[in-house]
Amino acid sequence: MRNAAFALIAAISIAACNPSAPAPQAEQNSDAAFPNLASASYRAEATITDDGGRTIPMVMIRSGAKLRMEVNAPGGASTIVTNGETGESFIISNAAGRQVAMRMTNMEQFKDPASAWSADLASSATRTGPCSAAGETGSQWTRTENGAVKTACVTSDGILLAATDSGRTVWETTSVERGAQSADLFDLPPGVQVLDLNNLQGMADAVRNARGGN
Repeated sequence: MRNAAFALIAAISIAACNPSAPAPQAEQNSDAAFPNLASASYRAEATITDDGGRTIPMVMIRSGAKLRMEVNAPGGASTIVTNGETGESFIISNAAGRQVAMRMTNMEQFKDPASAWSADLASSATRTGPCSAAGETGSQWTRTENGAVKTACVTSDGILLAATDSGRTVWETTSVERGAQSADLFDLPPGVQVLDLNNLQGMADAVRNARGGN
């Protein structure tokens, strides 16, 4: 279950933290500010495409610093809940017929991608023109990393509309509904079992003790 969750995060990281693509010559615009990706409240449906070409549907729900991602991956459905105010993240999934939540506090790869992504693009990206998707309009942002030209299409209020990698679409938003989101979407389900992956040794000790110390 844990390996599947890690693979899921890796796929999301490719799409959300590393948007890239061949792009037209950048129009230098030092006055343009890259939008804050963790400020709006909305529900968006999208697809991400991994390195193997698999397309995975997902739903992204945001209320400012709070984020919920529902991903229907080939290995099973999972939900990721992140609180940018506390730095705490959980992956919620089913295991052996039980619903469990894996706590990811202080693990960099499980934090809300918007914070690091915004910082990277804000410091190095250039606005290259208008773009649109899902009935929304935005600006395309371009940067070069290790010789690769990277782009992302983002609305003025910080909603990701599209990202590509070497001409291949890795993120595509298909619908957006702006508005306040219910607070319980960002809470753990009642009665869910919480596993703390920041204390793997403690989990192993607990299992060993439960088995009589063997």
